[in-house]
Amino acid sequence: MTMTSPSPGPRAARPRRAPRAPRVRLAAAVAAILALVLTPVAAVAAGPPPSRPLTFAMAPRGDGIPVDGQSLIVSLTAGNPTDSTVAAGDVTIAIGRDALRTRTSLDAWLGGDRPSLRLTPIATTRIDALAAHGVRTTTSAIEPADSGIDDLAPGVYPLLATYSSAQGDLTSASVVTIPDEDAAAADVAVVVPITAGGLSDGLLTAEQLSELTADGGTLRDQLDAVAGTAAILAVDPALPAAIRVLGQSAPPSAVTWLDDLLAFPNPRFALQFGDADLAAQVAAGLSRPLSPLPLTSYLDPANFTESDAETPEPSPTPGGDPSLPDLEELTDLGTSAGTILWPATGTAGAETVAALGEVVVDDAASVTLVSSDATTATGAVPARAAAGDAQLLVYDAAVSAALRTAAAAEDAVPRAAAQAAAVAYAQTAGRENPGATLLVTVDRGVDRSRAALHDAVTTATDLPGRAPVTLREVLDDAPAAVELRSVEPDVARVAALRAFQDDETELTAFATILEDATLLTGSERAAVLQLLGNGWRGELEQWGDAVAEHRAQSRATLGAVAIVPAGDKTLLGSAAPMRFSIRNDLRWPVSLVLIASPNDPRLVVQRTTPVEAEAAQNTRAEVPVEARVGSGESTIDLQLRSPSMVAIGGPVSVGVNVQAEWESVGVIVMGVLVVGLLVLGVIRTVRRMRRRRETPGASPAVTPGEETPEVADV
Repeated sequence: MTMTSPSPGPRAARPRRAPRAPRVRLAAAVAAILALVLTPVAAVAAGPPPSRPLTFAMAPRGDGIPVDGQSLIVSLTAGNPTDSTVAAGDVTIAIGRDALRTRTSLDAWLGGDRPSLRLTPIATTRIDALAAHGVRTTTSAIEPADSGIDDLAPGVYPLLATYSSAQGDLTSASVVTIPDEDAAAADVAVVVPITAGGLSDGLLTAEQLSELTADGGTLRDQLDAVAGTAAILAVDPALPAAIRVLGQSAPPSAVTWLDDLLAFPNPRFALQFGDADLAAQVAAGLSRPLSPLPLTSYLDPANFTESDAETPEPSPTPGGDPSLPDLEELTDLGTSAGTILWPATGTAGAETVAALGEVVVDDAASVTLVSSDATTATGAVPARAAAGDAQLLVYDAAVSAALRTAAAAEDAVPRAAAQAAAVAYAQTAGRENPGATLLVTVDRGVDRSRAALHDAVTTATDLPGRAPVTLREVLDDAPAAVELRSVEPDVARVAALRAFQDDETELTAFATILEDATLLTGSERAAVLQLLGNGWRGELEQWGDAVAEHRAQSRATLGAVAIVPAGDKTLLGSAAPMRFSIRNDLRWPVSLVLIASPNDPRLVVQRTTPVEAEAAQNTRAEVPVEARVGSGESTIDLQLRSPSMVAIGGPVSVGVNVQAEWESVGVIVMGVLVVGLLVLGVIRTVRRMRRRRETPGASPAVTPGEETPEVADV
């Protein structure tokens, strides 16, 4: 390759390059050419980027229970997340003729380590071509007589679908349950929580209530999902409280929601306020769970006045004593099955349960609701149990987990698979504990649709061979002794609670400036319980931000009342009042005591000055000050305290420049001025009299506007 140097011209004056420069440029050019040539080769060698895998799921409808004389409907769904169309593929459905007799075998079949079992094909179908990013769902009707399902003995049988897709064979496993009609009759109790999810404020606002209780809102959906069922409701008492504190201003949809809840015949019990984390409270060293304090700050007397449509009554004046609901009225659920404590699944072990077992309310021992996974038992556990002195209700972990999955599934096929699994696990529980009551939960969750939650509850209450019972009936059973495992506490939640406790201690002391301290402490406790709520689980980042924001708000509240910093002051005289400004950013008036302390004996100040600071404004306080010397510089230290002498805010020092001699100087100056004016008056009078004598008969000149001086007769 020949390289031509540029023609000489204006650039010829530049310094010449080093002799090796042409070699460098040549090497760079060769490298670029090689890169262009070799890059496609490397790409071809590596091949196209791997395609995203297709999805495939299968589930029998009807909870996986064949019905005599009816086809077993199996739903299949396939999804194509790729950018290309996927060709059609055949699906083979097969069933095992040997029952899955233990929970271990059932776990293995439905889990990731699926064993190789002998299966018999019973149906084939086809899934048509899948468009890019498309989903296709189809069904296959299986005749029990033709497939041999009618010949199966009672039990749980493996079901497998194999999809011959463009990416190879994809499989999905489920189960079919043949109920045992000869088995001993048994009971089932189903617990469903009614909660609003994670909150950072103490109570839901009117706007939030309007959204959550309207059609399609999560609270409305939860209530509608359990309507007409035998579910036992575990209700967050913060929900009725949030509606009732609004009085007449509560959204109509929220009032209707609460009326519907109270009208339901379902048995119910109260969760802790805000569905707070019980295990974290025990791990933080609390002897008993935190209780909400009066919610006074949320109550507006104007919302609780009786009004006449023709002659409206005036709103109550400040300082009045309207009849407001107390905490018990705000959180009332109508009826309750007693004190049931329900830690979040997986959080409560032996230590937590032992501590909660010591909680006594109204002379009645509490009962803790725990998962069977918390026990050392390997199989099904009786619903009514005891661990030492702690009374327990034990819900089946496997059935409850399947029901929770079903309630959270938006797609029909995964939901049906979870429902079939729940029925299968319940069947194995009946085999392990014939005739024993089965307790299950449709565990806590957020943003669950009405249809999904209703399907899960219906599956639980309609388990074959079981009749729904109330919580009271379960509690009346004789408890079986169980042993519990230890569970490590959630370190982050325990640390947050301890920080909240430190802040609450300071706020409680600070609140002594209020006539009613619960205006601050009640809202603080409610917010803490909400931040400890189990609805925050699974949202660690958002929860951490909410905790940090709340702690910042607490610090801001502690700094809401303080002395406004002022510059140095001058005392002109031996005694005078000094004015200081007190800032109150709270929504309520506060009572304070201003403590003034001079730093030397030259000043005498009034040590304590009561201050009534109005809400959301600055208030002036006057402190009498007296100087014992003529002049000098001094300092007064100021500190606000509550009526109970709790320090409020930090101390403030004010410099004082004492100029007491100016008082004497001022008196002398005034005296000199008065004497001078008198002398001038006498001189003027004498001069006028002389002028009059020197000019007989002449009238003295009178300045306009000036009166003629009177001269006494001699």
